[in-house]
Amino acid sequence: MNSDLKERKSYSKVAIIALSAFVLSVLMIFLEPIQRLELRHHDLLFEMRGELDVSDSPIVMVAISQQADEEIPYKYPWPTNLHAKLIDNLNRAGAKVIAFDVIFDNPDTYDPENDSLFAESMKRHQNVILGGELQADQISESELISPLFPNTTLFNSNPNKPGLVRVFPDLDGAVRSYNFGHIHREETYYRLGIEVVREFEGLAYDSIDAINPNSKSEYFSVGSYEIPKERANSFLINYYGPEGIFPEVSFEEVIDDSSYTTVFESELGASVNSFDDPEFGHLSMGTFRDKIVLVGATMPLLKDFYATPYANDGNNERPGYQIHANAVQTILDSNYLSRFNNWYTLLIMFAFSFILAFVNRYFNAVSGFLLSLILAGSFFGITYWAFVSLNTIMMITGPVIALILTQSGMVGYEYYMEQKEKRRIKGMFASYVSPELVDQMITSGEEPKLGGDEVHITAFFSDIVSFSTFSEQLEPGQLVKLINEYLDSMTGIINKQGGTLDKYIGDAIVSFFGAPVEMEDHAHKACKTACLMQLELKKLTKKWESEGWPELVVNMKQRIGINTGLMITGNMGSSKRFNYTMMGDNVNLAARCESGAQFYGVDTMITESAKREAESYQDDFVFRKLDQIVVKGKTQPVNVYELTGLKEHVPEKLLQRNHLFEEALAAYFNRDWETAISLFKRASELELFEHNPSKIFIQRCEEMRVDPPQKDWNGVFVMEQK
Repeated sequence: MNSDLKERKSYSKVAIIALSAFVLSVLMIFLEPIQRLELRHHDLLFEMRGELDVSDSPIVMVAISQQADEEIPYKYPWPTNLHAKLIDNLNRAGAKVIAFDVIFDNPDTYDPENDSLFAESMKRHQNVILGGELQADQISESELISPLFPNTTLFNSNPNKPGLVRVFPDLDGAVRSYNFGHIHREETYYRLGIEVVREFEGLAYDSIDAINPNSKSEYFSVGSYEIPKERANSFLINYYGPEGIFPEVSFEEVIDDSSYTTVFESELGASVNSFDDPEFGHLSMGTFRDKIVLVGATMPLLKDFYATPYANDGNNERPGYQIHANAVQTILDSNYLSRFNNWYTLLIMFAFSFILAFVNRYFNAVSGFLLSLILAGSFFGITYWAFVSLNTIMMITGPVIALILTQSGMVGYEYYMEQKEKRRIKGMFASYVSPELVDQMITSGEEPKLGGDEVHITAFFSDIVSFSTFSEQLEPGQLVKLINEYLDSMTGIINKQGGTLDKYIGDAIVSFFGAPVEMEDHAHKACKTACLMQLELKKLTKKWESEGWPELVVNMKQRIGINTGLMITGNMGSSKRFNYTMMGDNVNLAARCESGAQFYGVDTMITESAKREAESYQDDFVFRKLDQIVVKGKTQPVNVYELTGLKEHVPEKLLQRNHLFEEALAAYFNRDWETAISLFKRASELELFEHNPSKIFIQRCEEMRVDPPQKDWNGVFVMEQK
């Protein structure tokens, strides 16, 4: 009892450590340093995966580059008539959509007529999207949202709304998600990438979901594109590669046609015409045919650069318009990323904490440390596989922190318990054991097992069927004489086979094989004892019949239960009175087998462990599989068998019965009720007793045929009786 209580307390302490580590790890994932580590893992997944193929992408980048600024006679910001020329040439080259990651909020500083030319070009081609933004200004304690849109001339001439261009970095400054848009004064404005997809697909605005932060939908619709939300107003960008993954053309190359002269051409004194040269010009090469053209700044002076998963070390930030390009490509390919369910992550953290804690408890800290490394490494591999194969981002920091905290907690706990145990041993033995021996026990970590030893043995229970009826119908003197003769005969067989008599409980005999003297064939000895006891009972009943005993005695039956496994044996009791006995779950299981034999209507019922061990020593018994059961008070199923007898004593009739029964049992487990019933009925005709296993299963099958079990039924039968 004290041992069980101590074990339960140990379970409780380990569970508390595991639960504490789990809760603390959950709290820690909200700390900024941990979140930064998690974001770094996000980026690492991209770097490990590498670039994705964009050879079929419709996206072409036009860079407002340092080179362009040197080739155009004006310094940026250039006259807006150059943008008009860009639009005209791109449309001449077959561009389908032209989007500017630029906000033209100020009028042209060179000539107001330039804005008119720009506006007329947009109005004429109707496939241009200009950049805009809604900026927040802090006034006193309130926030004022004001639009930062193209100037009035450009805004009024463009049939398309401006696309919002600002991006929203995470706490480490890197951009990993993309907003859908915002509402300002009851007007919806979408992000530049959403506007590009709309224009590219020829969608009306009413085919795009409204911006609604309170929407419960998991998707944001852009025509036929269903974009999974990361948050209420954003999705994760699946970056296709580092800077330069999409083809890029410098701005001056697009406007350099036969009517325009660059600085280089002026100095050269000849025309290059990189746009419309019939041999190598972009027009003849089809660079922009049916393409989405994104125009954005790459000049360092304009400072439109951001860290991303492929550029997150602060030294290789990429131009902002490439973020829009990756967002657009993610949508066009429906190549979306999603985050692993947070509840499942918590479940993994919980499982890691408890598994690791109990491994530390029942093995050692080294095993726990190795397991934590294996779990952490395996989980990292799983996160990589999930990202590459399923486009799913799994949290790594939470489970790893759970492992670290659990391992640390268990090492600390084991150290504390070790010190406590040393103090306990000193207090327990110092008064009557030499100090040298106490020190030796402490150093070795061992102490005398005063209560008993855990050994692998076979437990044996027998009982007379309906013994209470004998008590009612026989005189006390007759009953004592009868039971003494019975117990004397049966105990003699047990002793002869090397068994140890534990106790008598009325008419019941409790014994075991394999202790205190070890024997390799303890399960075989127990099975042989059962067979010999059944044969001996037949001899006794014939003797009693000849002596004129009542029919009740002449028809006496006994049930036997056998189980093999780990049990505790030793001297147990009080300091004044004790006996050599056994205890443990496997002892209880043997007792359940004895009562189970009566339930199934067989003489002897044994567990699979006893059968397997007996057969491994010598195959001279006949067994019949009876069922797969869970005994009262347990949860794990056990296969149980009838010990039919020694092969030399089992008639052909019972061998045929066993064969039919096991075929029927297979049909039963396969839910083939009709076949099972037919075979069980045939087996029933060969049974020895009126109450028998075949009839039990016929009734079960008929009930299940009417009311079939659930799909997850595995054939296990729960024995409610003890």
